[in-house]
This record gives sequence, structure tokens and C-alpha cells, in this order.
Amino acid sequence: MSHSLIVLPDDAAAALVDPINAAVKSLNIRMFLFTDPTLLKAVIAARHRGVHVRVMLNPARRNGKADNEAARKKLVAAGIDVRDSCPSFALTHQKSMVVDASEAFVMSLNWETRNVTETRDYAVITRHPKEVAEIAQCFDADWKRETFTPPPDSSLIWCNANGRERFAHFIDRAQHTLWLQNERYQ
Repeated sequence: MSHSLIVLPDDAAAALVDPINAAVKSLNIRMFLFTDPTLLKAVIAARHRGVHVRVMLNPARRNGKADNEAARKKLVAAGIDVRDSCPSFALTHQKSMVVDASEAFVMSLNWETRNVTETRDYAVITRHPKEVAEIAQCFDADWKRETFTPPPDSSLIWCNANGRERFAHFIDRAQHTLWLQNERYQ
């Protein structure tokens, strides 16, 4: 199967820690908030065993609060490459991880303790080579501060590129039932 789903808090932090612990070549992590000590420890341990780790963090919330500074300092001290998310966007809310260029996680959850222990959050895991490569290409483009344009035949929804039309198309195709869960609709 090329896709699977993590449901938190039911699946617990191990659903994220285990793939980090299994990484042998590379980890590319993009996170809005990264404060959970267990996940931080796993990422640092990956670097210590020789995994090439890059972490992209949102520099601050809209109100200016910089919640990632403690994690950033620990990651940098461990020899991990850390950058702010792409400045082309006022806010990067994306949460993703690519493990060994073979498995990608697209998540609703921040890497905060409450998100892996208390809140209902999800992560979709894809092992589909084309999707994993596309997620990695977006990470690389943002890392290098280059423009990312998803391919026209992309099966992924990218905001601010094709999100609005792809979401509308997805909703329009529903024939019998459409269940939505969102913290807030705007």
C-alpha cells in the first residue's frame, strides 16, 4: 500500500518517532511549531548516527512570538542544518517530513507534546515515489529560496499554487457523502 494514516493521539508519538529512528540517509522536516522533547531527541539522535538532517521552521507566529527558538538552538548545537521557512510567504503552516527520500508525511499536527498526546490530529504517509519526490522537491525549492511549481499532473494539493481549484474539484466530485473536519473554516 502506498498510503497510510496516523491518527493522534490514538497512534501515539511512536508513529512519528519510529520512522525517524529508522532513517539511515536523510530527514527533511518542515514544521510550524517544534517543541516536543521526544521528537527533538529522536531528530538529534538521527543526526548523531550519521543521517543528513535538515529542518525548516516557521520563524514566528503571526503575533510575532517565536516558539521555535529553544528547539532551533538544540538542533543547531547538534550539527543540524536549520533554516527559517521560505520568506516568500508571510507564514508557512505546512508540516511535513521526508524520510530517506522514500516515505513522506504530510501532517496536521505541530510537533508539540499536546499534539501527540491530547489533540485529534492526522498524518498521511505516502510511499508513492512520485508524491514523495514532489514533496522533497518543494522542500528543496523552499530551502534554496527558489520557486516551486507543482507538476500539472500532481496528485497533491499545494497552496498557494493549485489549492483552491483542487479543493473545489475534490468537493464537487463527492457523490454521496463528504465529511469534513477542520478547527475553523474561513
